[in-house]
Amino acid sequence: MAATSDAIVIQDNALFKLLVDSVKDYAIFVLSPDGHVLTWNAGAQAIKGYASDEILGRHFSVFYLEDAVQTGWPMRELALAEREGRFADEGWRVKKDGTTFWASVIITALRDPKGALAGFAKITVDLTGRRKMEERVQSLNKDLTLRVHQVEESQRLVELQTLELQRLSGRLLSVQDEERRRIARDLHDDVGQQLVAIKMSLAKGNNGEALELTNSAISSVRSLSHLLHPPLLDESGLVASLHWLIDGFSRRSSIEISLTTKPLVFPRMPSEAERTIFRIVQESLLNVFKHSRSESASVEIAVQPERVVVRIRDYGQGLPLDSFGRPKQPGVGISGMRERLRQFGGELVISRAEPGTLIEAKIPI
Repeated sequence: MAATSDAIVIQDNALFKLLVDSVKDYAIFVLSPDGHVLTWNAGAQAIKGYASDEILGRHFSVFYLEDAVQTGWPMRELALAEREGRFADEGWRVKKDGTTFWASVIITALRDPKGALAGFAKITVDLTGRRKMEERVQSLNKDLTLRVHQVEESQRLVELQTLELQRLSGRLLSVQDEERRRIARDLHDDVGQQLVAIKMSLAKGNNGEALELTNSAISSVRSLSHLLHPPLLDESGLVASLHWLIDGFSRRSSIEISLTTKPLVFPRMPSEAERTIFRIVQESLLNVFKHSRSESASVEIAVQPERVVVRIRDYGQGLPLDSFGRPKQPGVGISGMRERLRQFGGELVISRAEPGTLIEAKIPI
C-alpha cells in the first residue's frame, strides 16, 4: 500500500513538473534563497529569451534594470517575500537581448516542513501590450480633456460675443430711435410748420406766398433727404459730399467752417468707410452747433499709410461738465460714432483743445 502511495506521489510530481514546463504564457521558475535560478520553464524562455543552459545558476538580478540593481531592489523583493510570504509588483524588466518589457511579478517564499526557507517560486507575466494600451487610453483621455476644455472655452467666448452683440444691438436700436426722433423733430418743426403755413395761405387765397412756402418745404425735404444719405457720397466721393455738407451747415448755423484734406488728390475709399467718415463729421458739427457756442470750426481729414485720421475742432466753451465739474457722459450721437468706428477696429478720442474741443477719429485701412 505504501509503495502505491509513493508511486502516486512520484506520478503527481512528474505531472506537475510537466505542467510547469509546458506553460508558455508565464515564466515560472524557482530561485535559491540567495536568488540564483534553479529551474526554468518554456514560458520563461519565451518571455525572457534565455535557454535553460544560459540562465540556470545565474543570479536573477540579470532580469532588472541597472538602476534597480544598483539600489539593491532585487534582493529587497526577496526579503519582502520571505517576511510576508508573498510579494507582488509591476515594473520594467530586461530580456536577454537588452530590450525591456513591462512585467507583473509574484514571488512566493518556499519553506520545508520545518519552516526553514528553501527558496522562492517566481511567476512573471509580460503585460507590455496592456501597458501600451493603458498609456494610449491615458493619452486619448488627456486629448479628450483638452478638447473638452477647448470646447468649453469656445462656448464661453461665443457666450461673451453673444452678450456683446446683444449689447451692441441694443445700443444700435437706441441710436436708431434717437435718429428717428431727430428726423421727426425736423419734419415737425421745419417741414410741418411750412405745410401749415401753406394751408393757411391757400385758405386766404394768397397763392404767391403759398408757392414760396411750397418751394421752401420742398427744399427742406430735399435737404433732409440728402442729409440722411447724400447722393454725392456715392457719385462723387467723400470730399465733394463734405464740401456740400459744410457749406449748407455754415449757411444754416452761421458758423465758419474750414475743410482740409490730405493729400490734395484725395483717394476714394470703400463706401462704408466714406459713409462712416461723413457721419462722424456730420454728428460732430451738430454737436459744435448745439453745445460749443463757437463761431468757427475746422475739419481735417488725412490719409496715412495704414489709417485715416479725422479731426474736428471748435473754439468754443469746451466739453460740457456736470455739477461736480467732471466731463458729462457722452450722448447718443457720440456713442453712435463710437459704434460705427468699432465696426472698423477704429477709435474715437474727445479732448479739450484750449480753447474748445477736439474730436479725433482713427480708422484703419
